[in-house]
Amino acid sequence: MGIPVLLSIGLNNLTDGILNTFVVALIFGIALRAFGIFKPSVLSGIDAFGLMMISIMILIFGPLATVQPSGVSALAFPLLLAFAFGIAGIAGFAALAGKLLGYSVPMSVAIGLTALYGFPGTMNLSQEAAKGAGESLEEVAAIEDQILPKMIVAGFSTVTITSVIVTSIIVGSIGRS
Repeated sequence: MGIPVLLSIGLNNLTDGILNTFVVALIFGIALRAFGIFKPSVLSGIDAFGLMMISIMILIFGPLATVQPSGVSALAFPLLLAFAFGIAGIAGFAALAGKLLGYSVPMSVAIGLTALYGFPGTMNLSQEAAKGAGESLEEVAAIEDQILPKMIVAGFSTVTITSVIVTSIIVGSIGRS
């Protein structure tokens, strides 16, 4: 598990951040899983899943400790407005695109909304939805097998990859100003 991570960090450093560590690690993970080098649920198999989840949560929620209440209140209305329009736009576009691709409207909207919560939210919400809808362990596993891969890939593509591309464009334009 460590070798692909080290290679991802190395490629990021070698390209001065053009190839993002997380995107490269995702590509390595997909390739290694496709070639059978990584087993399904490899992190659970080496008892590292819980540690990874704690690490991700620290990275996500750690910076919130420095947020001031005045900063939150000043941004409350613009954020709520952007949130409302964003959800409506995502839901509408996802429903239309899902119909064209053969997905149900609820599944399409769920896939579209991964742009709001990314990873690990995509995984946590998928697992909780499967537990809530399934009546037996077999049903929960079957539901997870159907929705979890779609949600994880959508979360990575909408949040991780898209944010890297958008950030690259913004950083490139800042240097030219």
